[in-house]
Amino acid sequence: MKTILGFELKKILCRKVNLIAIALGLLLIVVSDIALIVDSSLFLSEETILTGMEAIKVQSETESALTTRLSEEFLTDFLRDYQRQIGDRPAESDYSLIAPKSNLCALIASNYAESSGSWNWEDLKTIDTENGIGFYEKRMEKIASLLDTGDAGGDYTDAEKAYWMQKAEAIETPFEWGSTEGWDLIWTGIQSLFFQLFIVSLCIAPVFAGEYQNRTDALILSSRYGKTKLVHEKILASFLFTLLYVGLCSLVSVGINICMLGTAGWNLPVQLWDTMIPYRLTAAGACALNLAVILLLAFVITAISLLLSAVCRSQMVVLAVDVLVLYGAALLQPSKTSGLWNQVLDLLPVNSFNLSEVMRTYNSYQLGNAVLSWVEMLFVVYILITVLCTCCAGRSFRKCQVGR
Repeated sequence: MKTILGFELKKILCRKVNLIAIALGLLLIVVSDIALIVDSSLFLSEETILTGMEAIKVQSETESALTTRLSEEFLTDFLRDYQRQIGDRPAESDYSLIAPKSNLCALIASNYAESSGSWNWEDLKTIDTENGIGFYEKRMEKIASLLDTGDAGGDYTDAEKAYWMQKAEAIETPFEWGSTEGWDLIWTGIQSLFFQLFIVSLCIAPVFAGEYQNRTDALILSSRYGKTKLVHEKILASFLFTLLYVGLCSLVSVGINICMLGTAGWNLPVQLWDTMIPYRLTAAGACALNLAVILLLAFVITAISLLLSAVCRSQMVVLAVDVLVLYGAALLQPSKTSGLWNQVLDLLPVNSFNLSEVMRTYNSYQLGNAVLSWVEMLFVVYILITVLCTCCAGRSFRKCQVGR
């Protein structure tokens, strides 16, 4: 059956529309990733503003040279020195004190902001440094306060509180330090792959619907293996295409950034993006997990497209529903009272692809005595949907009324 699998995969790859869409998708990745690097800037003074690779290099070297680990002593001395230099002047009046070290300054300021509030550079001047700033103690206080306060949909159960506190306490402190500039761009590039899922939908839509429109469904279903192996190979070829395309997109996106920026900082903890993140992951681990989420979403949209293609017989209907599934949730608003609605909303694709935002939340799902994080629940639900839609797609095509 390898011949049939190759033939079905070739049918997907050789459609002119698909080839154009794939080429445009890859071009978009190249252009957007290079644009992110070129648009980077670093303000040093009114006369000196660095851009592009030079800005990233200078900021990375400056921040990496500060220290290798964020000890309480280093953070207290760093902030005390900044407060001494800025004095009573507004922080914006001498931004050059912050600019080359903006990531560390932002990390400190955000750590002392309210868990649901915003911060600004002036907050750095109000932190008491007399007896040490208690950076890690403040982090745990914020997490405990968040869990005690609850979210908009309701309070956390005791099991959920224990689950999140255990994860938060398992994070190694003091944090290892270094520049996150390169991996920040890599992570952003990975998240943008979500918009490539429309191309997956476009390429998969004709798998069954195309047979109806070409009136070859009767020939296929009346053949010896038409209702068994051939249907299986069509489905397998669809998932193989999705794996190859998403893999190629990932390789291009990550490859461009690594070639231009290198891999320095791959082992830094994700807490350097936000101290509240309760997941024990490195920068490279978080990016790999985000790639896995993107691939999972691609498999889900493949399975949904196959089911719609087998049932609706129209490629346009498949595309319309897929667009609604992928991006329609952006129009839906979270509830201030219903936790269940918010939990369902959180699992929709447009709210799940950006793992840097997902990992900042403490959304959890309790099933009996078990507690699952947002990320864990995402994998459980989407794997189930993929399996269910795939099985139903094959069954629907086999049972279709030939010639209808």
